[in-house]
Formats: sequence, C-alpha cells, structure tokens
Amino acid sequence: MALKQITEIESPLLGRKRYTFEIDHPGKATPKRAEIKEEIAKKVNTTPEKVAIRHIFTQFGAEKSKIIVYIYNDEKTLKRLEPPKGKKSAPKQKAAPAKK
Repeated sequence: MALKQITEIESPLLGRKRYTFEIDHPGKATPKRAEIKEEIAKKVNTTPEKVAIRHIFTQFGAEKSKIIVYIYNDEKTLKRLEPPKGKKSAPKQKAAPAKK
C-alpha cells in the first residue's frame, strides 16, 4: 500500500489541516479506514486519534483511491467538529397506553 500526498491546506480557525492523498492498492480491495488512518498518521507524524477520514473515492476496477482527510490539532476539536461515524438507529418510542 503506497501513500502519496497531493495537497495540504491549513485552516487555523478550525484548528485542522486538510490533506488529499492518493493510495495505491494493487490486486487488493480498498483498504479499511483503520488501516488508512494508521498509514496517514505515520506519514504526517501524528496520532490516529487526531485523523478524520472524510471521503474515500475509488473508481470501479481501479487500483488507486483518492482520500480526503482532516488532521486536527487536538482530539477535543475533532470530537466537536466531526459528526459521529457508524450506523444511525431510529429513536426508541414509548409504547402508547392501551385505551379501554
């Protein structure tokens, strides 16, 4: 898995930097988000907890992916600005009382 940095844009008011990377994964599927976070953290010299992957773009049949990543100055800012990842569950409703 080869990682190549394309752009870097700093946003000092938001306390983050936006990076665009290109990742080669010949003969394999698109790597998992956790694997990509580890590789990017090593490349930029930060911890994986400060890395937020926004998008992974892979064309069908291609062995390259374009990745847009935000790297925050601290974890507090990341938790405040990034939406939670994962499945959204429907809000639980209380059972209506039975009418007599």
